[in-house]
Parts: sequence; C-alpha cells; structure tokens
Amino acid sequence: MKAKHILLTILILFFGGVAFYSMSDMMTPYVSFDQARNSGQYVQVIGTLVKSKPVQHNEGTFSFFMEDEQGSRLKVVHTGTKPLNFDHATQVVALGNYNSSTQTFDADRLLVKCPSKYTKENK
Repeated sequence: MKAKHILLTILILFFGGVAFYSMSDMMTPYVSFDQARNSGQYVQVIGTLVKSKPVQHNEGTFSFFMEDEQGSRLKVVHTGTKPLNFDHATQVVALGNYNSSTQTFDADRLLVKCPSKYTKENK
C-alpha cells in the first residue's frame, strides 16, 4: 500500500513537471521597451500604435511603431498577416525578441485591444 502512494506521488510530480515545462513559453513576461532591447530573451511588450507613422508592408511582413507609457518608441516587425482590427487598436501586445542588428522588435505574435462596441460613446 505504501509503495502505491510513493509511485502515485512520483507520477504526479513527473506529470506536473512536464506540464510546467510545456507551459513555460506561455508565461512570457511583460517588459518595458528598454528591457526588451537589453534582455535578448523572448518577451512581450505592450504599447499604443503610433498612428502618425504609417504601417509599412513588405513581402510576408509588416512593420509599425509602438509607444509605451514613458513615451519610448519601438519599431516592430511582424512576420505574417496584419490582424483585421489592427488599425482600430487602442493597445498592441507584441511577443518576440529584440534584434539589435536591425534595431527592431521581431514579433511572431500580435494581440490587439480595440475599443469595445458596447461602451457608450461620448458626444
């Protein structure tokens, strides 16, 4: 009976470790633009879309500028298609790495936050 408890505990710890390891990439920390420039790690940054600078499209990629709460700007290059609601975004979350040779944040995932259609408009 005691051997069954030990075996069960070992199995729970093993599968817990496997689950934690497989979810570790989903636990990407939010960092400031300055920390992203210096970390060299896969991180996520959050900011607002700089609408005064145009979104540039290249083959298979597009780039844009984000601004954080401190007013720091960061050029983001995303490989893939632009989200449909991107131009209406109030905030953008980019996941990726900072490329020091091109001085851009190379994002492989984008999340956009748009104004809710259910909030009352101020007139």
